[in-house]
Amino acid sequence: METHFTTSNDRIVPVQCQECGHVVPDEYPNMQQSDAEIGLKEISPSGTKELELRGGWFRGPRKAVLFELTCCKCNHVSLWYRSGHPQVILNPNKWGRLCGEQEDLRLTLADYLDISVRLVVPLDWDHVWTEYQSSEESNCWRVEDGSARNFMCRLDEGIGSWTGVWSIHPNPKLCQNVTKDYLECQSSGGRADDVLDKNTIERYKEMIHTARMDASGGLTQAKTVNGYLLARAKFDDDMITRVLKQAARDYGTREWWQLDNT
Repeated sequence: METHFTTSNDRIVPVQCQECGHVVPDEYPNMQQSDAEIGLKEISPSGTKELELRGGWFRGPRKAVLFELTCCKCNHVSLWYRSGHPQVILNPNKWGRLCGEQEDLRLTLADYLDISVRLVVPLDWDHVWTEYQSSEESNCWRVEDGSARNFMCRLDEGIGSWTGVWSIHPNPKLCQNVTKDYLECQSSGGRADDVLDKNTIERYKEMIHTARMDASGGLTQAKTVNGYLLARAKFDDDMITRVLKQAARDYGTREWWQLDNT
């Protein structure tokens, strides 16, 4: 029997008022209201070293910032910030938890239980999720989250494109360019559910190729040019996998690294 790695407390928790629970809409780029209009502002994190602030996505890309929310419903003033510290992520008082924090918890638990789980990062799109290794097939990776499993369908949301998908892990053997896996259905060896026809998949592939060739980055969700730079450098799928593996081997051992011939 196959063991599925899931956690009962792994869902994304929306950013909200710490008093009444009024949810702050995470809209971008077509925001109905500005930060100021919903009572949200960034304040100086000085004197708060213990917070372990980190950057990430919320209503667009953000540096490591501290948010102050004056609730439009009850006028309560709440503080919120993104952090990788477990005591912050597990704050029970209506504390927001986005995809990065969700996967931090999952990866920490998987490491403790010695379960093979790796992080998946789409290129030029701000999101992360995890894959777990099938207990029945050592080379088979599964995705529990249906939205992530069918990630190519998100290209129809109208918020931009991604240009690749990578899996990363401290073990170099588990690092891989998995772009092709997320552009195929399970019946063809990919990740997606068997609900998409060939024409739809080819349309998605063309959208990704077009975004990858856009030097401005304007066609991507994150408005970045990582895929374009890799294409210009003529990095194919195998080369990207080699670099990911080399980076995992070299992480923390030297300031600069060069790709070897192994």
